[in-house]
Amino acid sequence: MEFVEKLKDNAGPMVKTFQINKFTFIDFLAVTIFLILIHICIAHSIFQIKDVEAISSQTTNSTLVSEMIQEGNLLINKSKYDDAIKLYDQVLKIDPGSVEALNGKGLAFNKLGRYEDAISWFDNALEIDPTCAQVLNNKGISLANLDRFEEAITLFDKAIKIDPNFVDALYNKGGALAELGKYDEAAKWTNKALEIDKARQNASNSKSQLLPND
Repeated sequence: MEFVEKLKDNAGPMVKTFQINKFTFIDFLAVTIFLILIHICIAHSIFQIKDVEAISSQTTNSTLVSEMIQEGNLLINKSKYDDAIKLYDQVLKIDPGSVEALNGKGLAFNKLGRYEDAISWFDNALEIDPTCAQVLNNKGISLANLDRFEEAITLFDKAIKIDPNFVDALYNKGGALAELGKYDEAAKWTNKALEIDKARQNASNSKSQLLPND
C-alpha cells in the first residue's frame, strides 16, 4: 500500500513533465520550420540577384561586342587590316561564336591578299551559320581571287538562293562567269544586279572586291 501511495504521488509530476516535453518539442519544430523557410527565402533572393547580374553581364558583353565589331569594320574601310584582325580576335575571346567577327576577320585577310586564310575564317563562320548570304558571297570572292571561279559561282548561287536580291552576289557571279569566258551568261547576271541597284553603287563595290587588281 505504501508503494501504491508513493506511485500515486509521483503520477502527477510524471504526466506534467511529459506535457512540458511535448510542448517544447512542438515549439522546437515550429522554430526549425521557420528557420528553414527563412533560409529558402534568402537563397531564392540570392539566386534572383545572380540571375540579374548574369543578364546584366550578358547585355554588357553584347553591347561591347557590337561596338568592337563596328570599330573593326571601320578599320577595314580605312585599310588598317592588321588592326582590324586584332580587334576581331578580341571579340572572339568574348564571343567565340560571333559570325560577324569571323566574317570580318575573313574580309581583312582577303584584303591582305591572304585568300586561303580568308576562306578558313569564312568556313568557321559558315559552320555556325551556313545560311549567311554575306559570308557565302565573301568566301566566293576569295575563291575568285584564287582563280577558282567554278567554286566561287557555287557560293554566289547559294547566296542568291538565300537572297535573290543580293546585288553583290549577282554581280560577282557575272564577274566570275566573264572570267570563264561565258560572256552572254555573265551579262545576264550583271543586268539582274543593275536592275535591282539602279545607282550601280553596290555593283561597283562588288567589282572592286572581285577584281582588286583592275
